[in-house]
Amino acid sequence: MLPWRTRGCDVGKPGSVFCIEGQWGDNLAERGSVLPTLELLERLRRIRFIHRDVATPDELRYYLDQWLSNKYAAYHVGIFAIDGAPGKLRLSNRHELDLAEVMGWMQGRCAGKQLYFDCGAILRVPEATLNDILEQTGAALVCGFTRTIDWIESSAFDTVLVDRLANGRKANSVEQLVGSARWAPLAQHLGFRLSPRNGAGPRIPAMRQPKASVSA
Repeated sequence: MLPWRTRGCDVGKPGSVFCIEGQWGDNLAERGSVLPTLELLERLRRIRFIHRDVATPDELRYYLDQWLSNKYAAYHVGIFAIDGAPGKLRLSNRHELDLAEVMGWMQGRCAGKQLYFDCGAILRVPEATLNDILEQTGAALVCGFTRTIDWIESSAFDTVLVDRLANGRKANSVEQLVGSARWAPLAQHLGFRLSPRNGAGPRIPAMRQPKASVSA
């Protein structure tokens, strides 16, 4: 078996991911980052990615404009590796933004894209807020966490989830993954939440009876 072959997924053209990462506190020696996860998936030929660090609102808006331009239209997965609180994005110790403001920058520009908020309790918001994000941006899916997550605990989940976001063949691929018997308990433990554009509304699939593992 080829070393990069993943069970349940075809080996084809890798999915494209655009990741924007904020600053994790004021200690510049701290090396926590989502970058190793992206590099692992790239080495396994599962994704190609663009990763950029941001610390200010201007930097965030600049890279969002780049991602949402025609030049990077193929990058249909957008990862916000940014700390935060419910409805807030904390770019650094000096800069915090309302989620609603950032979504306003993206209004009507995310058709077919999937938005993943990969840290913090940013998505611990009312259901109406997630529905507004989908309607305002045009995104196909928004997902993320409702509580602060641990780097180690979340690393395996993060790797599998990013792969599924980038390479899932079905419209409900992500929901099937996090609702499976293998991943549902961890999704629930991490407070994972998703809201698909054409689904039944925002939910944590793990709160249902877990299903058997499924392919992408």
